[in-house]
Amino acid sequence: MASKTNEGSGASTNAAGMPANGLAEQLEVRSEEYLCYCQSTLPSAERHTTWSRLYAASQKLSQAVRENTVADMVLEIASNFMGCEEVAILRLDADYKQISFLSGVGVTGKHRHALQSHTEQLIAEIQRGQVRIVNNKVPGDELLASLGITGLIPLSQGHDAEGAIVFFNLLPQRQGFDSRDRELMGLLAIYVGPSLFAPQETSGRIR
Repeated sequence: MASKTNEGSGASTNAAGMPANGLAEQLEVRSEEYLCYCQSTLPSAERHTTWSRLYAASQKLSQAVRENTVADMVLEIASNFMGCEEVAILRLDADYKQISFLSGVGVTGKHRHALQSHTEQLIAEIQRGQVRIVNNKVPGDELLASLGITGLIPLSQGHDAEGAIVFFNLLPQRQGFDSRDRELMGLLAIYVGPSLFAPQETSGRIR
């Protein structure tokens, strides 16, 4: 299933299958685009904040791709830019029957149990290939909400989902993800999968 993302710059770059150096260079080009948008937007405008966050995140991801530290950078971006310090990065096994944990922060035993007890349903949600901001009042979001998930980013390096970034509770000052977060999630959806699931895969851990 093709990954479906809504990323705010209007760019539609396909990062699948690209070597790490090429991926980093692609991110650097994108960060320059975001910088141009920042410079052409009034600092007082809400949109300026969005461009600024996308610029900073793409810069950080580019460096992480070169250093093979993408999983750690995802957790840093989630904390610093999205106000979420309970995040799991998952990988789907080849037969789409099991889920492994690549990395994470703030993931509790309750979180693990919830995910592993609903593996089949969760994999089906990931395979939909859609970036999700979960709302328990929206039909279709009931399962993810029941697992304590507030956001979901499917990850791939081609047509088929190979993993996901799963967000749980946000920091107390955040009432929920918004449209600015969705654009940042779109950026992660494009670039994190090719970085993590290429042959030189980044190994991670739950901490």
